[in-house]
Amino acid sequence: MILCDTDRKILHRLQSNLPLVSRPFLELSKELNIDEDTIIERIKFMIEKGYVRRLAPIINTQAMGREATLAAIKVPEDRIDEVSAIINSYSGVSHNYLRKGKNCNIPYNMWFTMSAKDDEELHSRLKEIEDKTGLTVRSLPTTKKFKIGVRFKIY
Repeated sequence: MILCDTDRKILHRLQSNLPLVSRPFLELSKELNIDEDTIIERIKFMIEKGYVRRLAPIINTQAMGREATLAAIKVPEDRIDEVSAIINSYSGVSHNYLRKGKNCNIPYNMWFTMSAKDDEELHSRLKEIEDKTGLTVRSLPTTKKFKIGVRFKIY
């Protein structure tokens, strides 16, 4: 993948906070000296090509007074699509990944993050997932944050 200078500038800037205004790409266009329509076209192109997986906010659930957890579940290979669809049907799920490793002794292969308005709702949702799937969900709540964001150098 070879990116042009325009794409590199856009990707680099997208890693920082976007302005919370009705037209954030117009604000970026002023900052980057790139036409707003060009920014939008280039982002769409990079998403279509798979260079950008998605463009979405990262919500600090704790700052909003919400509860969140990382959850793990051991899903049989033949039920991955079914269980994933159940988990993804919950509005509080922000990530859901399948992790497999040859040299990994951890029995869990599906990992997801879930947030809810409070601890009671969070545990209720995890219990619902257990009831719907018949599988045990392991909740791993945050006890300490080591990093809040990652920024990559765009070449």
